[in-house]
Amino acid sequence: MVETCVTHEHGELEDGLFIEEVQSGNCTAANWSALREQLITPRPPLVRVRLACNGAAQVIKEVEANGCYALAQTAGASYFDVPIGKAVRLFAGVGCTGTSVTVQTDTSLCETSFANGTSTNDKVRSFRVQDVEAPPSEYRYDCALEESTCVKNHNSTSRLVAINRPHTVKIVRVTVAGRSTPSMGLIEEKVVNMYDFFNDASRGQISLAAPLTRRELAAPAGSTCNEAKQHALRYASPNTFLTVYSMPSGLCSTSKAGARSIYLNGNLLRDHTHETGHVLGLGHSNAKDPLGGKDIPYGDSSSYMSGFSSDNYNLPQLHWLGWTKKNELVNVTSAIANGATSTVTLRPVGDNALDSGHPLGAVWEIPNTSPKERLFIAVPKPSLNDTNQIAGGTVIVYRAPKCETCTGMAMKTTTLGRFSAKTVKEHLIGGLSITPVSYTLAADPDIETFASVTLEIRK
Repeated sequence: MVETCVTHEHGELEDGLFIEEVQSGNCTAANWSALREQLITPRPPLVRVRLACNGAAQVIKEVEANGCYALAQTAGASYFDVPIGKAVRLFAGVGCTGTSVTVQTDTSLCETSFANGTSTNDKVRSFRVQDVEAPPSEYRYDCALEESTCVKNHNSTSRLVAINRPHTVKIVRVTVAGRSTPSMGLIEEKVVNMYDFFNDASRGQISLAAPLTRRELAAPAGSTCNEAKQHALRYASPNTFLTVYSMPSGLCSTSKAGARSIYLNGNLLRDHTHETGHVLGLGHSNAKDPLGGKDIPYGDSSSYMSGFSSDNYNLPQLHWLGWTKKNELVNVTSAIANGATSTVTLRPVGDNALDSGHPLGAVWEIPNTSPKERLFIAVPKPSLNDTNQIAGGTVIVYRAPKCETCTGMAMKTTTLGRFSAKTVKEHLIGGLSITPVSYTLAADPDIETFASVTLEIRK
């Protein structure tokens, strides 16, 4: 890779289009600046119509806005790409009339029927794009002007509704002669483990819709990574919220995520949760280099979106996914204005279990940032375990985008600093003074377990 083609500030590209551009030879010193701008420019999710019944087929129409769209009788529509948060109603008649069916996932029309039982393949004459309907939920809330301590989640409501529901999942095991791919049983075990984690961390909002579907596909001998992926796309026919492609070991240089699919170069739980985190809208979890300079990519071990083993996503990411309630974050921006001090008591995030006690984090709106950014102050773990070396009671300060108009793999974070709740001294991090003043321990005779940490925060 050309030395100028670096992604320190845009690590999420390593799981998106960037790797493909490098492998295609498009990343050169001459065109890197223009290519980088093209790749990092927010791209609205598009509904795409394809000519054949697979996700690799030729695109014959793509639309962005909600509304009714026509398809010519000779169009031959056979596949729809449907972004998360959108619903597409397919009609047999012109002008969005006649018998219909609604789809909310990428859909092969070879396997889809109208309400009257007839096949939709080559029979869709119009379609309507709309946002997924949003029923009331205490995890999706507004912040009134007078609620100065409220932390608004700017993630799309329709996207949150589409994410936080039972997921249909298909496993596609891809093989190539001469290479090994994890067994279907081992892949399925990790997918089930991942959805157990999602169910716990989302507090029951996400679950695995039974049954899992499975497909084994043998790519032609000698296939490259991209050739094997294209072969899988042509024959997998997902029609699911998520498709897990398990690739032969070593065939691809890295795992990768798409809009509704993940391509795995390994079968660790972290591989699954990291790449699926991208599908859900998470970027990478980086860390500030204590010696200065560029951020350390993947450097935050408190999140699966790093390069380390973890127990959870970090608090800014949990909030972005709609897995926290209104009273679980406290905005201290107004409270510390004009030199005032705010005292907050936080409970550890842990596995994000529901608790009616202390909030999970404090948030400060960083002034004069473009795009707008926030600091999240949280205690990731109640106690040390064998997952990573984050001790119980460790306070971590994260920088995260406010993400008022974000799309795609948006919520990337950077840890700016960390300290123990036992260090009763002032810590200057990210423009704030943060001082731990007390903590409480749970009644655990075997290991030191923190129940709460109290902090004084000021500018």
